[in-house]
Amino acid sequence: MQLAAIKAHLKAHEGIQLVWFDAWCLPQGNQRTDEEIADFKRMLTEVNLLYLGTSVLILLDLSYLSRFWTQFEAWLAMQQVTAGGLRSTDASMRRYTVVTTYNANEAMSKGLVDMWANRTPAEAIEVLSKDDVTVTNLSDKHQQLGKLSSLDSRVRAQMSS
Repeated sequence: MQLAAIKAHLKAHEGIQLVWFDAWCLPQGNQRTDEEIADFKRMLTEVNLLYLGTSVLILLDLSYLSRFWTQFEAWLAMQQVTAGGLRSTDASMRRYTVVTTYNANEAMSKGLVDMWANRTPAEAIEVLSKDDVTVTNLSDKHQQLGKLSSLDSRVRAQMSS
């Protein structure tokens, strides 16, 4: 179902030339080579930056709102980089598209946007750090929350230089 949704989106948006799909681009699973593990660790440190500057297709299903990575990536996609740091993206500059899959519906899509579109970095950290936001590897969650706490100041510093 996800592949069909991706294909439909790409067909409807023919200007898209490159696609990042973490399961395809970021080596995962237990059967990785040492080189793939090293690539994964290196990419994991910066992968969140993709969501701040690219168009993002959100494939929303029922489990989406309970998972750390999907929520973190959705929040990033709903932010814009400004000289004042990370700010909620104005509706006219929206870079994300939400496509519902499986049993998700438009009410959930609206709920996702309502939940994340206007949160500050501090509010995002507060929500994402809760125990009901699940992650397979808890150290990933801690690492990304640590990065998120400094990301706003990193953006301001980069935009002023």
